[in-house]
Parts: sequence; C-alpha cells; structure tokens
Amino acid sequence: MTTTAIPAETNTRLYIIALLSLTAVQMLSTVAFNIAAVLAPAAAPALGVAADDVAYYVALVYLVSICAAMAGGPMALRLGAVRLTQCALAVSAIGCMALASGQLALAILSALIVGLGGGPLTAASSQILARVTPSRLSNITFSIKQSGVPLGFALGGALVPMSVERYGWQAVAAGVGVICVATALALQPLRPLYDTGASRRGRLLPTLYQIIDPLKLAWADPVLRRLCLAAISFSSMQATIVNFMILYGINGHQLDYVAAGIVLAFATAAGMFGRVFWGALADLTRRPLTMLAVLGLAMTAGGFALAAAEPGWPSWLLHAVAVALGGSAIGWNGVFISECARRAPPGRAGEFVGATSLFVFLGPVVWPVLFRAILYLTHSYPAGFAIMAAATGVSAMAIARLLRSGER
Repeated sequence: MTTTAIPAETNTRLYIIALLSLTAVQMLSTVAFNIAAVLAPAAAPALGVAADDVAYYVALVYLVSICAAMAGGPMALRLGAVRLTQCALAVSAIGCMALASGQLALAILSALIVGLGGGPLTAASSQILARVTPSRLSNITFSIKQSGVPLGFALGGALVPMSVERYGWQAVAAGVGVICVATALALQPLRPLYDTGASRRGRLLPTLYQIIDPLKLAWADPVLRRLCLAAISFSSMQATIVNFMILYGINGHQLDYVAAGIVLAFATAAGMFGRVFWGALADLTRRPLTMLAVLGLAMTAGGFALAAAEPGWPSWLLHAVAVALGGSAIGWNGVFISECARRAPPGRAGEFVGATSLFVFLGPVVWPVLFRAILYLTHSYPAGFAIMAAATGVSAMAIARLLRSGER
C-alpha cells in the first residue's frame, strides 16, 4: 500500500493512528528494554551480584539488539511491520519473565531475550512512518515517536522504584511482561491498515546480503557515515544517563532509591520534550545537521556539569543539570533517525534505519563495560561522565565540519 493510492483524509487517519500507536509501543518497549537497570539496586543483592554489574547486562542487551535491529528492516518487509512489532513485544515479555524468576542464569539469559525483542522495533516503526508521514513533518514525526523512549525512561525511573517497594522487584518485572503481551494483542486491528504490503513469502530470516547491503549504501553516504560515527558517542552518553543515573544518585550523592529514580525521571522527561522540540525545530529551520551539532555541544556541557556535581548540591540544582543533560543526550535520536530515513532509497527506510542502528547500539554495547572498568579503577562516577562528555564534544565538532561544506 502507498500513500498516493488512497484519499488525503485517509492518509491523515493512517498517519495519526500510526504515530500514536507506535509512540505507545516505543514507550513500553523502552521500559522492558531497560527494566534491569532500574531494578538493579533491588535485584542485584537477591541475584548475588553487585548493582554496578548491570553494565554487563546492558552490554548483552545491546549486543543482541544490533543483530536484531539490522535484521528488522528485511523482516518487516517479509512479515509486515505490525506483525513484527507484535512478535518483538512477545519476545520482550519472555525476557521480563525470565528476569522475574530471580535466578541468576535466567537473568543473564533475559538480557539476550530482551535485546532480541527490542532491536527490531525502530526499523519496523520506521517502515510504517516513512510511508504515511508528510515530508514536511518528517523530523517532528520521528521525534514524537522516539519521545516514547525517554517517556519510558521517565515512567520507569519514577514508578518502578515505588512499585518495587510495594510489590517487590520480581513482581514488577513480571508485570511489565504481562503488559507487553497485552499490548501485542491490542495491535492486531492495525494489521489490515499497515501490513498489506508484506510479501508473506520466502525465508523468514534475512540473508547476509539483505543485512549488509543497506549498511554499505548508508556508509557510502559521506554525511550518514559521519552521523553514524557521532551516534556511537551520542548513544553512549544516553546509555550512561539511563543505566547509571540511579546508581550515581545512590552511591555518589547519598540519595535514597526513590529520590535517585526521580533524578532519572527529570532527565528522561526532559529528553521526551527535547525530542519533540528538536524535531520541530529541525523541520522549521530545515537544518537537521545543525540541530545535531548543537545537541552534541549541549551534551558535552551537561556531561561536564554532572561530573562536577557534589553530594552537597541542593536537589533543585541536581534536577536542573539532569534536565539540561537529558534534554540533549536523550533528545537527539528522532532527528538522527529522520535523517537516515530521508536519505534512504524509496521504500527502504526501515532497512536503512535498521542498518544505521548498528552504530546507535554499538555505543551502549562497549561503553557501559568501559564505564564499569573506569568505576572499578577510580571509584568515580564523575570520571566516566567527563570522558563521555569529551567524546560527544569531538562528535559535535565533526558534524559542524559538514555544515561548513554546505550541508544543513
């Protein structure tokens, strides 16, 4: 199905339904994707590991997500984007249930399962949105959909610690799994609207060529190549905030579990509004690369500010720094994905977004383990934030050089 084959009012209806539904799915999948990081202070003692060891869990999740994301575009064409989304949510539910078992071996396995479920979702949703979104609304649309990520972070940071204190961490993990299943079932009425173009024939899993070809095409684009390299550091900073903010608050600022979760909620809520704002501004100015360069510099300033934070700081100041850092480090992704989709060949947006996700996920695969090593050697959370702030600054300057060559 193409948008030119149906009346404009139907296009608008399909656009609105897709945007709202996919944003909600993104929010829920983010909660499932990051449930271990939020549960770490409560779950780690029961599992017999240190809370900071969540870094290894995160690395496993993102490592599997790389493969799943790159396969997501071809699988969306084969199964249909909605069907793939349903399957991904069901897999995420199994991962949450494995974590809820309270067994260390199953908790490790859950990282692999959750990564497998979360990886294909961006490619699947991009396949739908690229087809139904008016070109003038591309950045704001992808940014609104991606705002489900920080919204999921914010809800997780604000609600999960309180729920854990009332029901226990295992019940909370299981509850997220149940919600994933319910959401997958609720998406069924959308299949006739968006999955009519699925081939439903041939092999289910993509060939190596189907995975590598869009990656080669994206890498051949000099602008996308530089953006993909910048995405490694940008996503690493985002992963640092999401996965270590609560632990930093507890161990570095002597906050209690709920108060540390609220700091994360402030950062991620700012990221949610930031994604929409930066996407709207990119559409208004038609300068998405400028927006990404500015966001990189803002991440750098916010990262250094958080590294300089001290335990005696008042809560409002800590929250303000979290808002500034979250608004940029969690706010960049929608503009990036929109630019990747815009530069894709016709009909291949999902494949291109899936391919470039390799770089978005590569940062969170490598960096949390390095962050854990830095923490082990220096016993300092600020050191890790400062190193990552320097890396985002270098990336921002690399994007700024594109602007001098005439790109926007």
